Amino acid sequence: MKRKLKLGLGVLVLMILCVSMPAFADVPTIRAEVDERMVDIPVVQMTMDGEAIASDVPPVLLQHQEQYRTLVPVAVIAEKTGATVSWDGEKRQVKIETEDKEINLTIDSANVEVNGERKILPSQVPAKIVTYQERGRTMVPVAFVGQELGLDVGWDGENRRVVITSPEKEETEESSEPEETSEVEESTLRPDEEERTHEESLIEEELLGDEAQLKDISIKMVEGMPEIRLKTGEEVAFNTAQLMNPQRLVFDLNHTRLRMDQSDAMQEDKTVKVTAPSNAYISGVRSSQFEKTPWVTRLVLDMKNDIGHDVRYDEATGEMVIRLIHYVDEVRFERYNAKEVVVIAGSNAHDYNLMKLDGPHRLVIDTMDSVLNPGHRFPDFNVGGRVADRVRVSEFTPDHHYDPEDKIVRTVIDLNKVPDMDDLYFDKQNGRLVVHLEGKPDEGYRYVETGWTSAHLTFFGDKAVDYELEVDESAGIVKLIMPKDNMDIPFELLDVDDPLIEFIQITENTDGDKLIANVHVKAGVEIRSPGIKNTRNLSLEFTNRDMRYREKLIVIDAGHGGRDPGATSTTLNMPEKDVVLEVALEAEKLLQEAGFRTYMTRRDDTFVSLEDRAAISNQLNADVFVSVHANAAPRADLKGVETLYYPSENSSTDFRDNLRLAEIFQEEMVRTLNASSHRINARDRLYVLRETNMPAIITEIGFLTNPEEEQLLATTQYRKRAAEGIRNAVIRYVEETGTHLSEIR
Repeated sequence: MKRKLKLGLGVLVLMILCVSMPAFADVPTIRAEVDERMVDIPVVQMTMDGEAIASDVPPVLLQHQEQYRTLVPVAVIAEKTGATVSWDGEKRQVKIETEDKEINLTIDSANVEVNGERKILPSQVPAKIVTYQERGRTMVPVAFVGQELGLDVGWDGENRRVVITSPEKEETEESSEPEETSEVEESTLRPDEEERTHEESLIEEELLGDEAQLKDISIKMVEGMPEIRLKTGEEVAFNTAQLMNPQRLVFDLNHTRLRMDQSDAMQEDKTVKVTAPSNAYISGVRSSQFEKTPWVTRLVLDMKNDIGHDVRYDEATGEMVIRLIHYVDEVRFERYNAKEVVVIAGSNAHDYNLMKLDGPHRLVIDTMDSVLNPGHRFPDFNVGGRVADRVRVSEFTPDHHYDPEDKIVRTVIDLNKVPDMDDLYFDKQNGRLVVHLEGKPDEGYRYVETGWTSAHLTFFGDKAVDYELEVDESAGIVKLIMPKDNMDIPFELLDVDDPLIEFIQITENTDGDKLIANVHVKAGVEIRSPGIKNTRNLSLEFTNRDMRYREKLIVIDAGHGGRDPGATSTTLNMPEKDVVLEVALEAEKLLQEAGFRTYMTRRDDTFVSLEDRAAISNQLNADVFVSVHANAAPRADLKGVETLYYPSENSSTDFRDNLRLAEIFQEEMVRTLNASSHRINARDRLYVLRETNMPAIITEIGFLTNPEEEQLLATTQYRKRAAEGIRNAVIRYVEETGTHLSEIR
């Protein structure tokens, strides 16, 4: 559930102060040093939860490229929120850490990292060092930092004051209010504007800048989809949120006043209501003046269905345009009748374009008028099949084949074998496009995996007859003999190659009156038939209890990657990201050979956010999460294996046995690597350990900063042994616990 804030739906007023060259008459200033120059800087007051905050260097309005932002001492924010702050003098970087956030701001840089994800500061106003009365303080943008720490930041224009409210305070103050207070027609309504002096108006305009004006709202149908047009005369910044029960889509137009040209459009309760033409997606739009300091106009779309949206500014008409577009909810790989299939699930999946590209060979499917559902994750996944090698999904920026405003979700299937375009079969189902990569499926039989170690094979007949079944255990062949005139099954060789069946070969006998299906099963497979006499269909059930590990999914997370190199070794300058990727790939190979299913969070030198690493693992319902890292320390004498884990034993709601997993990993890694044991380390703030739902650890396979271990980590032999240790630890943990995620829950 979204956090409920006074300014509504997590909307943070991006303060102040995005104005151009204000005069700041009668506004207090201090003379301070910034960027090695003495300048006069406007200052403001600040309160938090109603308490005035004093600091030796006060909050200031700092100009950067003709824009102003409020900067406050980072120590003040840290003290009031319980965050910890550290300073890296070499990188000129300040780090703010809470239980779930790590924010890295670099002095004089508009780039900021939040939990490893790079962002751009609003108006590109960076953190600064401000020296006042010989006291130098690190000053950070309060709007951005406050938002990331979950604070509500507002502006009291009358008193020229930053007003900060903590979530706990807001929830206490508003606990008696119903959730619907965020609706347009309730607490969002404002009384008529009070009389203000000319001086007050000038100060407000100097601090808040000129507002846009919303003068008209219209709804048009474009190619069967509603399009909402807002007459603002200029492009405006906005925040969005979704509300449920009933379903609504909310837009807050920042620094925008509601000034409808049509006087009859405004209701008596100061709201605007526009009914939509008949459609399946929205019933109408409502709007009101939500805030006045600064001006915020709220727009609420009453939704009929969950659907995506796109917002753009139409320069030709001076309108903000909200276009409703379809979601792609899921893309997955399946096998249907032992043949490869890609399924695209989405409300507009049937509207697609197809391309076959070379260099390398790949099949491209563009789902039109669609975006990815933001509530779902779309990781790339490896298939390694006969036809498909890998499947990738993303929102595609239109090229010369499309109009610039087209919204496209592109599914790319990297190919091991290039199919003939005539062999591709597209089955348009309700809300799904099923892409059969190996031709139209045969309907005379059905092969379905009923579990990770079980399957069901059925041959369909026209009437009840007697079938014959012969089993050659030494050859591992099950022979099925069926009356030919009762079946509609083609002669073919069906290459199944799963944990149960090698292949199925369908031929006929010498007399031509019988069909013969030779099913070549794998070792350890048990076969059962519910009956072969006087039955219409011939069915077989297969199980392989020797492949019990296949029921377990292990996520292998190679730490860092892409723009995040991790630590770097002292002498050889090896980046951690390269070392651990090789170990992780080898561990995946060994675990698959042991029978486990695996998923790699990255397979190459790409950046994956901490949020995605945890979310994808949870979405996959993995059984164990293993993150591979290499250690580093200021002291070169530190060495050995370290295992990090989240102390779930201290939680009444976290039932994962992380400690036991960590103990097993530490023992197995030390033994396999013949290394010293550095420690088992409980860490409650590491994101991937805290936010995953399954037992999870980080294995630090050695110190890049230790001369001896640096040399070992550089060798293929040591990296392979590390992978063997990971495999051994996973097998031992599964054997000892036998625990599945569903049992943990």
